[in-house]
Amino acid sequence: MKHRFVRTGRVPDEAELVAELPNIDRSELSEGMAEFRLILGDWPIAGGDRSCRAR
Repeated sequence: MKHRFVRTGRVPDEAELVAELPNIDRSELSEGMAEFRLILGDWPIAGGDRSCRAR
């Protein structure tokens, strides 16, 4: 998630992550997504006026 965000300014959604990491345990994926959003906090999402926290 971090690499995609740094390269594009866009936070990947769950479907993109599952496609990229097909063998990941769903609970680990959910945990990682939540942690990522906590770290980003109120940084704006590219192309919009909402923060990462809003997603």
